[in-house]
Amino acid sequence: MKSRTIILSVLLILALVIFVSSAGKNKAGDSAGPPFLSDFLEADALAHASVGISLVELESGKILLSHNSSQSLIPASVQKLLIAGAALESLGSDFTFETQLSYDGTIDTDGTLHGNIIIVGGGDPALASPRFNDHYGDVIEKFAQAIAQAGIRKIEGKIFGDASCFGQPQIADTWIWEDIGNYYGAIASGLNIYENTYTLDFSTGEPGTLSKVLKTDPELPFLKFENQVTASHENADKAYIYGSYLTNTRIVRGTIPAYRQSFTIKGAIPDPAFLTAWQLSQSLEKSGIPVGEDPESIFESTPGKEAHHLLSVFSPPLSDIIFHLNMKSINLYAESLLLQMAKTYSKNPNIDTACARLENFWQEKGMDTGGLFLEDGSGLSRANVLSADHLVFLLRYMKNESAFADVFTKSLPEAGVSGSLKYFGDKELSGKFMAKSGSMARVMNYAGYLTNKQGHELVVVIMVNNYTCENTEMRGLIENLVLEMAEWEAGIR
Repeated sequence: MKSRTIILSVLLILALVIFVSSAGKNKAGDSAGPPFLSDFLEADALAHASVGISLVELESGKILLSHNSSQSLIPASVQKLLIAGAALESLGSDFTFETQLSYDGTIDTDGTLHGNIIIVGGGDPALASPRFNDHYGDVIEKFAQAIAQAGIRKIEGKIFGDASCFGQPQIADTWIWEDIGNYYGAIASGLNIYENTYTLDFSTGEPGTLSKVLKTDPELPFLKFENQVTASHENADKAYIYGSYLTNTRIVRGTIPAYRQSFTIKGAIPDPAFLTAWQLSQSLEKSGIPVGEDPESIFESTPGKEAHHLLSVFSPPLSDIIFHLNMKSINLYAESLLLQMAKTYSKNPNIDTACARLENFWQEKGMDTGGLFLEDGSGLSRANVLSADHLVFLLRYMKNESAFADVFTKSLPEAGVSGSLKYFGDKELSGKFMAKSGSMARVMNYAGYLTNKQGHELVVVIMVNNYTCENTEMRGLIENLVLEMAEWEAGIR
């Protein structure tokens, strides 16, 4: 009897030890954190969600908070941090893209070019971008002037838009149909222009009636629209453009606000190399320099003909491109940099080899890339996955070890001040939290640097997939979590 009592006592003690031990764990098996972390994780909106969180001291790497930090999650645009850092490290902040204007054949005494004009793209994603008007000016006009200054008065051949530096246009196989016709799904071409984006203007009447297509800017007479967009009571753009790259038919569906004389949405230019050649051909014709044949885009170089250089147009430095990449989250810039980085290792880069190169780059820097799967550079594919740990490594590397730490950190939106964080945390986090955000349907992530109230600089990554509330509510929950992190003493000495 006594032995049975002893056994029962031992079992009770063991059960108590197990209970106390498990009570100090969160549902991921990580060390228990402060109450505000539990409050966040227990929110009704996260009942079915996957969440990865990491809070780390920047200098030492000491882990202050961790929840599912190694779990692979959809990153959306926080993935752009990978290519931003790798591009700076591989190419340097002063790197520039070059677009060349040249001609083949000969020019006779009356100014007739017995040959062609070639615009040779160098992969510049920002060529003629409205963001860089002061830098580029009117690129098409510059090309036309250079041709006239060379004494060319007539062109027997055609204008070629040469996009061969990246080969055939390509996108990740996992990009969705809803994305690729819209501006954020624009292809990365060897010859880009206007960020490969056009605007499409509508007018609308009363709710429920069909809208009217007014115009595109730039002019795209070769693009045909099947318009199914109707007017709505909602004051929101819910119209989407459907159509693949290199095809000239677009279906536009959805709704836009009623009673508008003009309402604008944005689409992806299907073949920017062709548009560049077409615009130059039109400009030359208007200035009295006839062009014999129709313009054409090419995606493979044509060796054998001697090219005569007329003009080079250089991009702004990579530091400026990286700034807009992260501040405005431009997918085209990310995809172009991904291919450009791969091009330094292979003459014929493609999306798959470029993604492999990006992963290898960070692995060589010391990142444990287990659980990292990349389909593109921008994060637009829902098949991309990475973890909070991956982002913590990158953020610590870029701040502690990179020669381009300043350029990198200045490209991140600041809470209450700029970019996607302009209304995040307002003045309470201004000057304290700089981060890249990433969002898509049921995905909201933040990764960056936080200075807490003791003045310690921390790396913070919060990744939430498959929440069940409105985006504004989810953003509010994350905002409160970051505010609590900033106030928390965190046990740092």
